[in-house]
Amino acid sequence: MNDAEDGVEDEIRPAQEVARRSLALFAVVGTALGVPREEILSWLRSEGLWGALTAHEVAYLEQNNPPRKAHINFGWQSERLIVLLWALDTRVFKSFLPPFARTSTQAFIVQASLIDEERLWKQAELYLEDHWQARDAQLHERSMPPSIDIEIVQERHHAINWVTGYDGLPWDEVTTDT
Repeated sequence: MNDAEDGVEDEIRPAQEVARRSLALFAVVGTALGVPREEILSWLRSEGLWGALTAHEVAYLEQNNPPRKAHINFGWQSERLIVLLWALDTRVFKSFLPPFARTSTQAFIVQASLIDEERLWKQAELYLEDHWQARDAQLHERSMPPSIDIEIVQERHHAINWVTGYDGLPWDEVTTDT
């Protein structure tokens, strides 16, 4: 897809990049949901995933006592994680999803593959449409469509935009324009 405004062509990110992002996000979401922070920090470092974290994620993980709102915000990113894992070919989970499998995170990353590009682009369009409907309902003070939760759709829209290379922006800079 082309972005007419800036001439940058969106390009689906490599499977290995999506796999690394999903593992990093898995750790951050786990922390937000109560996994001991020291265990997560140790795991990220030992698996060579510290560099896969964003600056915001590092700041959150390095706080000894993050505010409750930070836990809530990063917990919501579980909705983004769902999209990243969906985008990866699920055959990889049967034998390679750490820490449950007897394989390294590096093997998971190297062997990662994405689902069909057409499905990725179609899902991006669907999340955009759902997000637009939700925002339109808010702006015009109408009832939200019953099948749409704006918070969930916004998180998932963010993730699919990142997977599809949204102007090549890094994770924390991807927007969810409607």
